[in-house]
Amino acid sequence: MLAPRRKVLFVTSFHPGASGYIGAGEAISVETLRRLRDEGAQVDVLAIAPRYQRKNAAADSWCNSYTEVPASRWTALAGLFRHVFSGAALAPWFFTRTSPRAVAALKVAIEQHQPTELWIDFPSSLGFARHAERLPVHYFVHDVVSQKVVRSPLKRLLFPWVQKVEASLLSKVKRCYLLSEKDEQLLRHLQFGGSAEVWGVQGLGVGEVDGARSITSVLAQFGPGPNLVFFGNMGRPENSRSITHFALFKWRRIRRVFPDAQLWVIGLAPGLFLRVLGKLVPGVKVTGAVDDPTPAFQAATLCVAPLLFGAGVKIKVLQMLEAGATVVSTPVGAEGIEPTSRLVVVDDSEISERVVTDLQALNHVSPKPFQQVH
Repeated sequence: MLAPRRKVLFVTSFHPGASGYIGAGEAISVETLRRLRDEGAQVDVLAIAPRYQRKNAAADSWCNSYTEVPASRWTALAGLFRHVFSGAALAPWFFTRTSPRAVAALKVAIEQHQPTELWIDFPSSLGFARHAERLPVHYFVHDVVSQKVVRSPLKRLLFPWVQKVEASLLSKVKRCYLLSEKDEQLLRHLQFGGSAEVWGVQGLGVGEVDGARSITSVLAQFGPGPNLVFFGNMGRPENSRSITHFALFKWRRIRRVFPDAQLWVIGLAPGLFLRVLGKLVPGVKVTGAVDDPTPAFQAATLCVAPLLFGAGVKIKVLQMLEAGATVVSTPVGAEGIEPTSRLVVVDDSEISERVVTDLQALNHVSPKPFQQVH
């Protein structure tokens, strides 16, 4: 007798494989959706997604249905207000998609499609676990939020409450899917009693970003000296604050030894302060979004990931390594990634010295070590 077909209601905070203003999570999400399709599941998507994104036509075609509910600052506030007694006041990150309209859309989808399981993608939708109506809940863990909070200088005072709320929501989850074994250990620390499976990173693709600059025009400005590359969504504070710290407090040491070195900060949404740094700090070049960062990784003398806080596997580091680059990273940047000879992990206090040492070694072994790679 054939087993009944899985019917998945896939609730996500962003469009899987979206275009527009996007990060690495959307690429992972679309690969998760692809995997569910390939496993033979019927998938109905409920995307509570911001208007600055557009859905992926291919992903839409894989699904039995695809419902969009617009997300904005106002709907986020409505979601927080509705769940204030569930912990949203002190741990808002789990409830920013759970507006009354989105919860109503969830209930309609459950009634119409009669799913056998509820799938939650992204922490900002984890609050929907409270509205699962006895369905088994599956959750793809992009980040363990309490770990991210405890590492943030501005948010760590909230850690006990965030940890409590995250543990409470996870108690309603039957199964978690993880990017690394490290995240499984963190879940067990939160007393997660369900099953956990490490899927790893499913997708390293780069999506289409609106207004992106041609990477060819960036490479044309690479200098004859060392070219260091950092990549990330600068709208995320772990990226913008970390590279700002590096530019202000680490870069000067590198430039003293290599006066013609350039630091290329590539990625969408650089803030005003970071853009000003790109004008005032010698050698720092802030490009904004590019159509494809991979050629920059390949052309870089070194890539850097000087992250000071954050959680989860850093997709940017995996993308750099996949492109063949050597990456000098802090432990936070390398977290959850399999060791390799091209991933150099050092503490923040040592990162400038290690970059200098590695550049000197390259200079020693190659008469023209800093030529642009075409």
